[in-house]
Amino acid sequence: MADRTDFLGRGLKFPFQFTQRTGGVFVGTSASASEQISHINESLYQILGTLIGSRVIRRDFGSQIKGIVFEPNDPILDTMFDYMIRHAINDWEPRVIVGPINIDRSFWKEGRIEIDIFFTIIKTNVSGNYVYPHFLSAEDRKTYINTGR
Repeated sequence: MADRTDFLGRGLKFPFQFTQRTGGVFVGTSASASEQISHINESLYQILGTLIGSRVIRRDFGSQIKGIVFEPNDPILDTMFDYMIRHAINDWEPRVIVGPINIDRSFWKEGRIEIDIFFTIIKTNVSGNYVYPHFLSAEDRKTYINTGR
């Protein structure tokens, strides 16, 4: 009997990892796999972390949230995040319906905003959430401070 979560898929873990194989005829390393809800979370990470236009063969894949990293940290930014995240997930992750999106600004002094995305898996009606850390790297902060932007 098939598992009710088979449709969630199984694929290579992202970011890529390798595990040591022992026993059997072939001993060595193999690429790690992810499945079920962790596979969906990794898919969301890829979608939100890829700037539209950056993939050579699939230029329309991804989201625009990396492009608004220098926008003012205000309620308008929340609306921009909400729109861009919903649009990207609706386009590229057909297994889920996006629910509420909460913005946590408690780490803003470190240059980080955490975006909590709640979703429901369509086929099983199981709820889940994914926290996407949107931030400036140390190098980005230096450039931002030095240019006065």
